[in-house]
Amino acid sequence: MAKIVFGMAVPHSGMLGQAPEDWLNNGERDRNNPKLWYRNRTWTYPELEAERKAAFAPFLTIEERTARAARNAAALAEMRRAYEAANVDVAIILGKDQKEIFTHISPSIAIYSGEEAFNGPPQRAVYAPDHAVTHKCHPELATHLIKSLEADGFDIADLFEWPDNVWMKPPAPIVPHAYSFVYHQIMGDNPPPNVPILMNCFYEPTQPPMKRCIAFGEALLRAVKAWKSDARVAIIASGGLSHFVCDEEFDRRIIDMLARYDYEGLGNVDERSYQSGTSEIKLYVSVLKALEDAGAKMTLVDYVPSFRTAAGTGEGMGFMYWSTEKA
Repeated sequence: MAKIVFGMAVPHSGMLGQAPEDWLNNGERDRNNPKLWYRNRTWTYPELEAERKAAFAPFLTIEERTARAARNAAALAEMRRAYEAANVDVAIILGKDQKEIFTHISPSIAIYSGEEAFNGPPQRAVYAPDHAVTHKCHPELATHLIKSLEADGFDIADLFEWPDNVWMKPPAPIVPHAYSFVYHQIMGDNPPPNVPILMNCFYEPTQPPMKRCIAFGEALLRAVKAWKSDARVAIIASGGLSHFVCDEEFDRRIIDMLARYDYEGLGNVDERSYQSGTSEIKLYVSVLKALEDAGAKMTLVDYVPSFRTAAGTGEGMGFMYWSTEKA
C-alpha cells in the first residue's frame, strides 16, 4: 500500500517573485477590476476603498513591503526544505486552470494521465527556469485515481494531452502556473513522477462546493490507499489564501479550522466567501484528509498579508505543511 508521508498548501502568487518596489504595480490592475470579491459579494475598487476606509495605506511603505517580502521568501525557503526532507517518490498536485489551457470547456475536475509536463519560458522567472524543461508524470497512478474516483461517484475528465497555453503561446504546451510554481519553487525543477489534478475552483457554474471538495478528499485518500505500491506519496495544494482582496481576519479563521481538521466549519462557510483566488482554499481539504489519516499535525510556517493598495487588495500568503515524520 502506498504511504502518504507529506502534505503542503502553498501560495503561487506572482508577487512572490517580485521585488517589493514592484508590488504597487499590481494594485493598478486591482483598481481596474470591477468585480473584487470580498465578504460574500463583489465590489468596485472605489466601493471597496470606501468600505475599508483606506485603512491599509500604512502597510504600503517600502519598509513594510520589504519586510513582508523577506518573510515570504523565508517561508518559501522553509517549505522547500520541508518538502526535500520528506524524500517522496510520487506527488499528487492539486491546482486549477485560470483559462490558460481550458478556453472552450470548464471541467469541474480533471486529472492529467499523460506522460509529461512542460515548463520554461515564456513563464516568468518565479514560475520557471530560463530554459525549457520536461517533467515525468505518472500515468499509472493517474489512471488508477480516475477509475477509483469514478467508482466513488465522481465524474472525472481524463486529460491525456496538455492543450496549448494561450496565455503565452510557448513552443510546448506549458502547464498552468499553479503547477509550474510547484515544479520550480518547491521541487527545484526536479519533481518526482507526479499527477496534476485540476479542480475548477474559479469559474461558475462548474465550481464544486466546499462540501463536495471535502468528499473528494475522502475519495482521493481511499484511492491512494488502494494503489498497489510501496511509494512514499506527497499531496500538494497550490494556491490561496484570500485574494485578490486580502482578508486577514478570514484567513486566520480558515487557518485555525485547517489546523483542527474542522471540516464542518470549512463546509459551513458561505460559498460566496470561496470565490476568485480565495476559492483555491477548496484544494486544501484533499491534503487535510490524507494527512489527518496519516496522523500528522499542521506546521504553519508563516502567514503574511501582502497588500498592494490602500483598500487592502493583495494576497494572504499562507505557508503550511503536514509531515508524518518528526524532524
